[in-house]
Amino acid sequence: MATIYYLNWDKERDNNGPATELFHNLHVGDAQEHIDTGAFDDLYREVADDVELENLEDAFAEWNRGSGRESQRFTELRYCERCDGYIDGHDEAITHAAQNHGYDAFTETRDPEYIRGERSLSVGDIVQFEDEYYVCASIGWEQVEIGGDRD
Repeated sequence: MATIYYLNWDKERDNNGPATELFHNLHVGDAQEHIDTGAFDDLYREVADDVELENLEDAFAEWNRGSGRESQRFTELRYCERCDGYIDGHDEAITHAAQNHGYDAFTETRDPEYIRGERSLSVGDIVQFEDEYYVCASIGWEQVEIGGDRD
C-alpha cells in the first residue's frame, strides 16, 4: 500500500510561497538537498492513503490524466475547496455539497464550481511506498528522508 502527498504549490496565491519555491528548486537540484524535513506538514497534504501499487512507475501512470492508465480512484477523487478536503466519488461529492454547502442537485444544471477533480501527480509530490518516501523528480523518483513522527 502507498500514501500520496501533494506539494501545495497549487494552493499558493500568485505562485509565490515556500511550496512554489521548492517546486521550482526540485526541477534543477537534488531532492533531499531542498526538502526541509521539518516543514513537511506545512508544504504537503495527504491526498490518498491505502493506494494499491505494484511500483512507483504505476503511481505516476495511475495518478496522471492522459496517461491512459489512470486509476479509478484517481479519476473519481474530488476536492472540495470550501472544506479543504477530499471526497471519494462524484456522487458522494454532490451529496457532500448538498449536505454541507446548500447545493441543490435538483435545480442546478452543473456541478458546483468549488468541487473539482484533483490535479495530476507532479514534480515535488511524494509517495510513501513500502515504508520509504520517494519524491517525484523531473525524471523518475528520488528516495528522501522525511522527519517528524511519520514512521
